[in-house]
Amino acid sequence: MKIPSSIWSLLIGIVLTLVSLWYGQNHGLLPTAASNEAVLVDDLFNTLMTVSIGIFLIVEGTLIYIVFRYRRRPGDDSDGLPVHGNVPLEILWTAIPAIIVIGISIYSFEVYNDIGGFAPHAMHGESMVTVPSKR
Repeated sequence: MKIPSSIWSLLIGIVLTLVSLWYGQNHGLLPTAASNEAVLVDDLFNTLMTVSIGIFLIVEGTLIYIVFRYRRRPGDDSDGLPVHGNVPLEILWTAIPAIIVIGISIYSFEVYNDIGGFAPHAMHGESMVTVPSKR
């Protein structure tokens, strides 16, 4: 019995998702939290690690599959067929990274604001000292 490629894709996608989620949350690369804001930054780092591990596994897995599947056969010295643009595929592989980058940017900016990063005139616990102007 041959398993359809859509089932293989689904199973591989589930395994890659589970591996990236597990490693992204259990990597052990961060030091002990030393401030209240560390939890927010650590969560951001874990999210970035999860996404990057998932993308790495997809790209490297595809690369390894293609290297073995489409290697040159012994005695075959012909050129491959010319391939022209595939507009839906090009839109897809432009849109997906754009969505990922926008999502990470929004999440990063929220963390930055939550730790008090976007207060240009705040003095964080100190009173503001005014300097008299010279006339």
